[in-house]
This record gives sequence, structure tokens and C-alpha cells, in this order.
Amino acid sequence: MTGQGPIVFPTDFSAASLAGLPWAKRLTRFMETQLHVIYAAVEPQIFRVLEIEVGQAVQPSVDELITGAETRLQAFVAAHLDGLDLPVIPRILVGNPADEIIQYADEVAAAMIVIGAHGYSGVRHLILGSTTESTLQHAQCPVLCVKAE
Repeated sequence: MTGQGPIVFPTDFSAASLAGLPWAKRLTRFMETQLHVIYAAVEPQIFRVLEIEVGQAVQPSVDELITGAETRLQAFVAAHLDGLDLPVIPRILVGNPADEIIQYADEVAAAMIVIGAHGYSGVRHLILGSTTESTLQHAQCPVLCVKAE
């Protein structure tokens, strides 16, 4: 079943994102394609809460975020994808995770996105948003969502 685009596997290094990894590996092998493992680093921002000044906060630069993310992603690939007989392409993206996942999948003409879900609901979902939900709603390719136990 060759000739398809790659499988895109976004991770945030959480247990929830790991839930989708076995599926991503199986699909990569079955389709004889590449596995693109991506991490979207969110640029640091300072927010005012109820107009209260909290003082100067030390924030990492975007370059520092990328360097740290590259180290974590390399360790992730070494720990979880060693021995996969097909190419693994790690990528660091910067921006809103859902937007970056969707744009990256479009750019590489992905056959599928395999993404883990935290399974948040209620107020927690409203406050934190849902990268998985947004990806499901807006991606142009199929999305396999795997809910963590």
C-alpha cells in the first residue's frame, strides 16, 4: 500500500499523546510510508489576570523553547520509535498546536493524522481548549483520535 503521504503524529509528550503511538506505528508499517513526529511549541505570553500586575516574569525565548523541544523530541523518538524500519521525521513547530498540526499535515500531504486525546470535558475543556477537537474539525486529511485510558 505504498505511494501514500506520511502519517503525522503530534505529541505533547504526555501519556495521552502516547495512546495514539501504537496506531501511528502500525499504520506507518502497513502503508509503508514515513512517520512525521511533530511537537508544537507555544510562544510564551504574559497575561493580565483581573488587571492585577504580577511583576516581571522570566520567559524563555522562542529559540530556547525550540532548543528544549528538539532535545525532548529526539529523546522521545529514541525511546519510543527505535527499531521502526521506516523513516521517522521529527519536526518542531511554533504556534498554536492545532493550527500548526493542520498546516503541517497539509504541507506534507499527510495520508492521516494520528492524535491522542486527553478526554477533558466540562469547564476544564472550556478553559484549556482542545487541540484534538480543533484538529478533527479542520484537518483536510483523515484523523484518527485515540483516547487515553
